Amino acid sequence: MSDAFRTTVQKKLSNGDFDCTKEFTVSMFSGKHKLMILWILINDGDQGFAALMNKLNGVSKKVLSNQLKELIDDQIVNKSETITGNTKRTAYSLTEIGLTLVPIINMLNDWGKDRLAQVEITQKFNQVNQ
Repeated sequence: MSDAFRTTVQKKLSNGDFDCTKEFTVSMFSGKHKLMILWILINDGDQGFAALMNKLNGVSKKVLSNQLKELIDDQIVNKSETITGNTKRTAYSLTEIGLTLVPIINMLNDWGKDRLAQVEITQKFNQVNQ
């Protein structure tokens, strides 16, 4: 578990005394890199561990490994391994449940683009009026 919030939600779920869908949903995405991992898998397809590390500049192996484990535990990401000769390749991909997040994550991205444009316009306006 990467954070206290997720740990609390998981404990409540395992005890059967949890029914807050908002907290349940947020707990799945708590973690610094989870949305970016999903964004990469949506846009670039299946990825190996090293490829994800390269695309997530500055993430440590331990953090990436923990984030992927949680996404796998939540059935959002799938881990598959293939062996060709002496080479073992691990690939991460979206599960069917993970694929249901594609339109939601795309909407978040669209919202971010719109918001960034608003911020840039506001900054330009403020610079002109100084």
